[in-house]
Amino acid sequence: MADVSQFSIVTYERRPGYWRAAITPHAHAGMSIKGKTTNSFVTPDDSASESEANSAAANLIGKL
Repeated sequence: MADVSQFSIVTYERRPGYWRAAITPHAHAGMSIKGKTTNSFVTPDDSASESEANSAAANLIGKL
């Protein structure tokens, strides 16, 4: 089970009343080439509010 504190959650409104959340793991120190790899994912379903989208993201992280 992953820890929510290891991820950033950004909620956004796709259109009025349809919210989703993008989830990105915190970057670890090391060599990488910016822009070459995307390490984020989006909640699969729309939520009715920003707080519901945030909760859906936290639930997805908990399942990792």
